[in-house]
Amino acid sequence: MSVIPFQLFSEPYGSTGNIGDNVRRLLGAPTLDPLQTVIRESLQNIADAAKLGVGPRIDIKIRRLTEEQKFALDSKVITSLPAAGQSRTVLRESLSQKELVVMEICDFGTIGLGGPTRSDRIPLGVKDTQFINFLRNIGAARNTVQGGGTYGFGKIALYRASRCSTIIVDTLPYGTGPEGRRIIACHVGPSFDIPGNTMLQSFTGRHWWGIPDPDDGIVDPLTGLDAQVLASNLGLPDRGADQSGTSIMILDFMTDGEDLQTLGNKVVEAVLWNFWPRMMRDTPASHRFNVRLELDGVPVTIPAPEDFPPLDLFAKAMRAARSGEGNDIRPLLATKSQIRVGTLALEKGLRTARRSLVGEGTVLPSVSQHIALMRPVGLVVKYLPGTALPDERLEWAGVFITSDDEDVESAFAESEPPAHDDWIPDNLPKGTHKTLVNVALRELRSCAADMGLSSPGGKPGRQSGPPLAKLAGRMGAVLEGVSGDGAERKRGKASGGRATPARARASAPSFLRLESTEAGAVAVFITEVRQNAGRNGRKLSTSAAVAVDGGRPIESDAVLPAATIVSVRSWDGSQCAEGGELAIDGAEGMYEIRVRIPFDCAVIADVEVLTESHQ
Repeated sequence: MSVIPFQLFSEPYGSTGNIGDNVRRLLGAPTLDPLQTVIRESLQNIADAAKLGVGPRIDIKIRRLTEEQKFALDSKVITSLPAAGQSRTVLRESLSQKELVVMEICDFGTIGLGGPTRSDRIPLGVKDTQFINFLRNIGAARNTVQGGGTYGFGKIALYRASRCSTIIVDTLPYGTGPEGRRIIACHVGPSFDIPGNTMLQSFTGRHWWGIPDPDDGIVDPLTGLDAQVLASNLGLPDRGADQSGTSIMILDFMTDGEDLQTLGNKVVEAVLWNFWPRMMRDTPASHRFNVRLELDGVPVTIPAPEDFPPLDLFAKAMRAARSGEGNDIRPLLATKSQIRVGTLALEKGLRTARRSLVGEGTVLPSVSQHIALMRPVGLVVKYLPGTALPDERLEWAGVFITSDDEDVESAFAESEPPAHDDWIPDNLPKGTHKTLVNVALRELRSCAADMGLSSPGGKPGRQSGPPLAKLAGRMGAVLEGVSGDGAERKRGKASGGRATPARARASAPSFLRLESTEAGAVAVFITEVRQNAGRNGRKLSTSAAVAVDGGRPIESDAVLPAATIVSVRSWDGSQCAEGGELAIDGAEGMYEIRVRIPFDCAVIADVEVLTESHQ
């Protein structure tokens, strides 16, 4: 079947003017690199388009066009070049490459880009304007509850990622059937002028390739079976009648000289770092992202957040925030109005080895000491940094989700810049909305800063000794010189297995936090117990001693009181005993050791797994 070649239409300025190529500046500059930005913005758009009650399937592909696909591009799509010198030059350079790299971002199970194809021809009563909002208008507001905001910045991010600022959009709107398939190409370049006999004709810099209207020459998308054939010839994915959604091909994707494997690894990190809440195993099916990545047709595995430190700790905090059950959950309230602004959940754990994907360019922190900020839609807005825990073998992660109250939700949505990567109170006029955002950020910064020093509730309690902050600093200094197994979980080899120890053992206790009690300050340590094949570890025997810098214990005497083990318990609370010994009967996992601290002292703890032969 022969497809009609596209024709070029360059947008002239209207009699009342247009927004020209300066739209990029109007929308602001992203704080992230182009790859991070295009992944973040594209998947956020997909989240807003997922209105069908099922989580979308998202395919991300980076590939080189074959000779046949390149021929289809040259002969059927980009059939002529704009008159503007700069646009003509960049397009010619891109299309003349022997190996043309493209990135495709495709979604399935979404609403697609439906409705009218021209902004000046909208039938009465039509509410679906997705196509013109995405491809024609600039900055059109969404009607998505708890959505991203506007279409403007997300579109510009796509053009920024193309060396020739050109994309091809293939879409199947929901409920239209095969005849609803649409495909069109668009380029955004600088504005330009063409002199005439007596007048100068000005153009905005936006160009489309499609099927021209016989009346005015403005191009519309190719539709129906012809669109399906052309999409297939370009290597875009097939779509059955029940696979509504949109595929966007970014021409001459900006690789910055990096190979596809490196780019793929960066995509994996970008997807996980920004969208892990929507990729967790227990995320409701209606919201879960099913993301797949291909490099030149070869699938690349994207791990679950629960298996990708430090996102495993963030995922634990997310579950706590969703369920209301966790180790440290705090409601944030506006002081005067008592409006619930949102929920903060904090979790601490062992600092686990990172899976190295990118190297020095990684977005993953070497130590997690951040709060992930998000609205109820579950997309990470930004990470708020805090202070590290005194023991470098430990880390913490927090999740703050704003209330789903309509007034609170709109306050935070309106505070976001076009890139949706921050909450900026100054974006709001003086009033309740601005106060809510200011209160939340102030409280969150305070919590993040105090994480390494405060008690579990975040507020100082009654103290019979020195301030906890002073003790925490002393504990950190003391433990710097402590050697041993370390509390870090040992990762298995590539096969995913984990070696079984020859004997039951416990890792060196790691300092976790300080607590203030009626009887004085208590240091909480954590240890990991691993059993051997016979699971013959029967009891945990713990001890503690006052210590000086470097971790050297000092024997207790009449002048220096002894450190006392208060209790030992399993991480989930199923096993607990007062004093220094706990029967574990072959169990393994994480255990807390609570030590009462003598006045103005630091302490260290020790632990041993006893077998039947020791009892």
